[in-house]
Amino acid sequence: MKKITIYIILALMLNSCSASKPTNPSQNSALNSISKSSQKSEKGSMQTKLDTWLKKEWEPSVKKDKKVQEKYSDKSRDFKLQEYVDKASLYLKEHNSTDENSHSQKIQNLPVIGK
Repeated sequence: MKKITIYIILALMLNSCSASKPTNPSQNSALNSISKSSQKSEKGSMQTKLDTWLKKEWEPSVKKDKKVQEKYSDKSRDFKLQEYVDKASLYLKEHNSTDENSHSQKIQNLPVIGK
């Protein structure tokens, strides 16, 4: 009989613990006063540099090719890796670095390391 009452009490305790809903951190005012998770954060310097690079260099070089623009104009389609490859090849054609500015060329011209 003792075992049955212990099992019943244990079952009630476990049931009561699982029935209480945990509070969402965004609804907890004490937690929000510490973490400030609802505050809007500013962009970091890396994100800002990436955004300006995309607007000033990547997009203009891609917009010059009408074939790629027509191919990827539908915004409701799924992203394919081929889209990135096509756009990257356009960017590299326009922003091609010469052999003099190449890092591998500079390494090869070093006295001991290079050729």
